[in-house]
Amino acid sequence: MKRMGILDVDDLTEKLVRGMFLAVPEAQIFLVSGNNERARRLERELPCWTLDHYQDVVDEADVIITGVDCHAMNEIANQVQLRSSQTLVSLVPGVHSQSLRDLFRHADCVRLMLTFAAEINQSNVILTASDKEIQDLFSRLGQLTVLPDESDFDLATVSLCMNGWFYFFAEGLQCWLAEQGMADEVARRLVLGGLKDCAEYASHNAAIALGELGNGMASSEHLTLQGLEVLAKMQALNPWRVASETVLSTVRKTHPPD
Repeated sequence: MKRMGILDVDDLTEKLVRGMFLAVPEAQIFLVSGNNERARRLERELPCWTLDHYQDVVDEADVIITGVDCHAMNEIANQVQLRSSQTLVSLVPGVHSQSLRDLFRHADCVRLMLTFAAEINQSNVILTASDKEIQDLFSRLGQLTVLPDESDFDLATVSLCMNGWFYFFAEGLQCWLAEQGMADEVARRLVLGGLKDCAEYASHNAAIALGELGNGMASSEHLTLQGLEVLAKMQALNPWRVASETVLSTVRKTHPPD
């Protein structure tokens, strides 16, 4: 397995590291320590190495992962020199591959998106065009989708933001049930179970449109249809569409500083 170097540890890259060790206990992962408590905690809890400088990590690894924002990335790029055999993997939304190549003065640059479920190897894993070794490496963290078209990749970035919104949607439904007198833990189990049911049944019937599956259920159950009519009348999907368009606009405007 390729040796991995993480140039900065934040929430998401911490989940990536934990998920990689869960999938491959013998993984070799190098971190920049600095004043980063997350990196030091990972060193205590997992068999990874912490080094003092970005270039130290680059010198040890085959795959270099950067997850900082685009402003900090410019500073890091000026401090490192990658070897031609290495792959740079960016988790920074909106920064396209050509910008990465220009910024790091390096040819082999790949974009990656994950969710926190990478920690338990259940994330959606989205990559731009990459070789089979890189695809195999990150497929350990969940279901892999490769999107060579970077416009599609930007749209997929929005889809992973939706993943974060689902938690609040589920919490809102849980709270409503709890307000009617149901125990919190039962309400949570039922709401999350319902979302899981939907995902599992839709995956099982992949050839059928999602709306068609929903209409089939609604037409067979009057109460489902009654609630669906209220949601349609209130145009309940519109706020989600507006939020998605806002995020996509921000992603498309993102670029590394000069």
